Amino acid sequence: MEKLMLGTVIFLSSMLQGTFGFAFMLIALPLLSFFLTMKVAVPLLSLFLGLIAGILTFQLRGEFHYKNTMPLIIGAVLGIPIGIFFLLASDESLIKFTLGIVLIGYSAYCMLLKMVTWRLPGWTGYIFGFLAGSLGGAFNITGPPVVFYLSTQNRSKINTFGSLNFFFFVTSILVVLFHVAIGNITKDITVTFLEFTPAMIIGMLSGRYLFKRLSEDRYRRGLYVLLMAMGTILIVQPLFSGKP
Repeated sequence: MEKLMLGTVIFLSSMLQGTFGFAFMLIALPLLSFFLTMKVAVPLLSLFLGLIAGILTFQLRGEFHYKNTMPLIIGAVLGIPIGIFFLLASDESLIKFTLGIVLIGYSAYCMLLKMVTWRLPGWTGYIFGFLAGSLGGAFNITGPPVVFYLSTQNRSKINTFGSLNFFFFVTSILVVLFHVAIGNITKDITVTFLEFTPAMIIGMLSGRYLFKRLSEDRYRRGLYVLLMAMGTILIVQPLFSGKP
């Protein structure tokens, strides 16, 4: 049963990543946290995200400027070790509470995105990269700060899509290397990754197919409502579970 649940989560999360260019970790991590510990789920999903983002970056090569993502990447390099320390030093109830706040805040922002008319200066990319790296080290959820920053830069949709996945690809590789260095990626995690890679690939390809046929606006709004619900569940779950 656990393998069926894991395969379903990987498939659905990969499908959303293939459809929108992000949201893999935002969907997968809250769901896996109900039957895997964070110290297993985070390094496992970092392997999947690196592969997905790498494939999408390859598909979008030439559609965005790599140098525009460098402030974000440099900031993330500094933030990732801090996030990993937070993962190792904090209890899971605190991690789930923090993740729940991130999901609710990010979803609320995205639903009100059309109200944002200002543009952040380029140097703030280092700050948002640092925040993304900290979240990436702890949860491998680098998306919220980066999506927020890029959405204020008045770039084309395809440029933003490509920049996002290039950033996800680079930071996921860094996160994986850090987890390998401190022994978080075990043989069992590697075997599980290889076992469920076909589900990830099928999900990603399904997402690319759906992208051409579904209303993006309605699908996004449904996604953000779901994420807010998941964030709420993560916050209140420790109150009723009797354990972190």
